[in-house]
Amino acid sequence: MKKNLIWFRNDLRVHDNTALYKACTFSTEQIIALFIATPQQWYNRNISEKKISFLNQNLISLKNELYNLNILLYYYESTTFKKSVNDLVVFCQQHKINNVFYNYQYDSDEHVRDVVATKKLSEQGVITHGFHDHILVSSQDILTQKNMPYKKFFSFKKKIINILKKKIPICFPVPKKRAHPLSFHSIDLNIKNYKSNFDLNLFPIGERKAIIRLKAFLKKKLSDYALKRNFPILNHTSMLSPYLSIGVLSSRYCFKMIFQIHKNIFNTISTCSWINEIMWREFYYHLLIGYPLLNQCQSLTPWEKNIPWKNNTNYFHAWKQGQTGFPIIDAGMRQLKKIGWMHNRLRMITSSFLVKNLLIDWRKGEKYFISQLIDGDKAINNGSWQWAASIGADSTPYIRIFNPIRQSKIFDSSGSFIKKFIPELNNVPCAYIHNPYEWANIKNITLQYPKPIVNFSDTKKKALLIFNQTRLKYLDKENKN
Repeated sequence: MKKNLIWFRNDLRVHDNTALYKACTFSTEQIIALFIATPQQWYNRNISEKKISFLNQNLISLKNELYNLNILLYYYESTTFKKSVNDLVVFCQQHKINNVFYNYQYDSDEHVRDVVATKKLSEQGVITHGFHDHILVSSQDILTQKNMPYKKFFSFKKKIINILKKKIPICFPVPKKRAHPLSFHSIDLNIKNYKSNFDLNLFPIGERKAIIRLKAFLKKKLSDYALKRNFPILNHTSMLSPYLSIGVLSSRYCFKMIFQIHKNIFNTISTCSWINEIMWREFYYHLLIGYPLLNQCQSLTPWEKNIPWKNNTNYFHAWKQGQTGFPIIDAGMRQLKKIGWMHNRLRMITSSFLVKNLLIDWRKGEKYFISQLIDGDKAINNGSWQWAASIGADSTPYIRIFNPIRQSKIFDSSGSFIKKFIPELNNVPCAYIHNPYEWANIKNITLQYPKPIVNFSDTKKKALLIFNQTRLKYLDKENKN
């Protein structure tokens, strides 16, 4: 009897899991599963404790789902990816594995790990089977006329939407329960340093809970998603990003559900608006695959290397702690620190402020976000920060700078979100909540809240000057060469 191993990574689900489904194709073959944790690698990448905790709890949930299918999930703990390959090879030898099934990951370290694992397993007579599972469409199917990955989102989106209109990606069903009953009880995963440090009410555990959340969002919130999604106090986003980041849900499954619940999804504003968010996620993954330099925290814009970042330590600390004196910035940063998640509109505002107004290197912001986010995802975080810094794949000129006070007045007009996370401003009238020191000066009141650490208008002008000069100097040098 052949024995197949499913090597789980960022695909902790039984619905629409390509590797799991393919491994279970033949009912006569025995199936076991393995997850190899790499805490030292996570530490080196600044992965947040909340995300690690969220992953650990979802592993336990996955173990139970697999046990119901008569599949045992084993848990190993290595230090790094390199060590994990050796542990994988030893595991396959001990359990007499014939085939290993896994879904691709797209970071450079993971790619190198998989190449090495394939080679070493092949030397042992083990056949490996890898699958594109974390993206909707293979990167080879979305290329420019010059056979290069797209750098502009709207061109990419047009291409992938045309593909999806013709053929919606197949979702694989949950495999049937294995015919051979397990000879012993479920294994205790024995996860070390296990602890829960995130809000289970905000992010309930398990694939079933994630599917319930997805369906509820599509039925109750999607119809007016386009109108309400930018207002953080309304809680009108899906909040599915943590589940997508570790593969408890697949983007294919999201597409399947939206087609089941809504008709003409490409022709309504709200459905198109949410699909647009999925397209951005897809776009950033295709960028990471197509441009390996992104894995080294490099930019797609060559003149970015010459920007004279100020990197003021005090400003950076104030930004991280939510003490900049700009209420919408500080509320967003405090939300991040408290729950490990931040509303997308606030991610754009806070990142723009760090890079453009404080002139702090975008890489520092990218690293800090990953250290806090429960939904931290390298491809999306990197792409979003380069977008905010206007030095990545973006069709908009580099001059985009969000005005935090104007954004605050538009998207939190009553100040309800601000007061939720900055209680020291509770007594400030709504008319002044976006600029509380205007009121404090009128009333001659001392606030237990910092004054703005910079003048927005001055720093905007300075950023525009620096970015413009840096770009022109680079272009002038290139033209002379």
